[in-house]
Amino acid sequence: MIRRNRAVLLAESALRRCGNHPVVTELLAELAPLSAERRRRSATIDRSCALLDELARGLGVGVWGIKGLSSRVGYPEPALREMRDVDVSVHGRDEAFALARALRGHGFVTDTGELPWLKADRHGVPYGQYKLTGPDGFAAIDLHFGPGYSTGHCGLLPVPPPTAPGLTPLPQVDNLRPMLGNSGGDIHITVKDVNDLWVVAGAMSDDEAAAVVADARAAALDGHLAAIAGVALSVSRVDERRREVLSAFAGGRERRAERPVLATGLMRRTSRVRVLRTATRAYRQAGAHTDSVALRVWAVLSALAYYSVPLRPRLTPLPPVRSTPRPWRCVRLVPLSLARDLAERGEAGLRDWAGDALPEPAASRAPGGVRFRRVGTGQVVVDGDGDRDGHRDAVFIPTVWFLLSRPMIRRAGAQ
Repeated sequence: MIRRNRAVLLAESALRRCGNHPVVTELLAELAPLSAERRRRSATIDRSCALLDELARGLGVGVWGIKGLSSRVGYPEPALREMRDVDVSVHGRDEAFALARALRGHGFVTDTGELPWLKADRHGVPYGQYKLTGPDGFAAIDLHFGPGYSTGHCGLLPVPPPTAPGLTPLPQVDNLRPMLGNSGGDIHITVKDVNDLWVVAGAMSDDEAAAVVADARAAALDGHLAAIAGVALSVSRVDERRREVLSAFAGGRERRAERPVLATGLMRRTSRVRVLRTATRAYRQAGAHTDSVALRVWAVLSALAYYSVPLRPRLTPLPPVRSTPRPWRCVRLVPLSLARDLAERGEAGLRDWAGDALPEPAASRAPGGVRFRRVGTGQVVVDGDGDRDGHRDAVFIPTVWFLLSRPMIRRAGAQ
């Protein structure tokens, strides 16, 4: 249960202050291998942050450290706030792909477990995510981009644009949006979520708290926010200011309270709950994009399908589904080399893909941003601004349901 709640180092720190009781000694011994792994992970996160900051400054790109990178500022020791990877946010798609290009020049590769994806808000502005796996000694880096943090099927929580080049922790009040979006997307509530909310609640004004409630309501996460606040009130010591803010969160839901799904050892039983809640929320979330009841119902049905089916790249004889981003149409970008390996070797090609690291460090290549362009219907090309004519930094095949056909792959490779 401690592991599920992302609180291994926090629990160890608390237990070490509890004396030498046999139960404490036994728990510490059981946690020891997990604690050692978390410390190693913390070191890889610090290395990835240092590299990302250096590259972002060189490109003149502002980067917010979100979720754990922001929350850990409020912890007694930053390492006590567990993180699995480095989550950051940049203003736009081009900045994200420029950073991805630079990281690939340092051994990072496109993550196959979370392929890059794009959606578009109601104004047609792209938003999405590009996750890269680091080389040995570096944590994965998850680049979020666009006007907000994506949550659920078509919810969007606002994130302000970065203000200066380099990596900077997102202010903690603003970070409540990504934190809530991540937790709400996962459905369950962890000790990590409760602690993050507790820390920031002590420094919020009434207006800031009201704004968070309004944004949560627009993304259909007011019930989830109320649930986290309710748990925080029931298990935490709170001063008057925290009690006022947490009570405002707990009472800010538009509908009846959702039953909290706590992170316990029975998490496998929550997968169906996650699908149902995501689909149900899609109706309210779609209301931010359309007044059409029919389209809102379609958002529910597509969410139910998308979150129920295990999604991974696979070959199909069917023609491709339209791959233009929409608020609830998630367009995945499959690297051409990965698609070719799949076509040639099937599942083994997916499993053994060599990655798409660039052959030379980004510092020795032309500096600057990228050009992100669609070529016909078969591919998306990302070129470096200063690259030689005809050079392609990255070629992706867009797909909605991870379905790829051999003609699509051949056409993308030929263009």
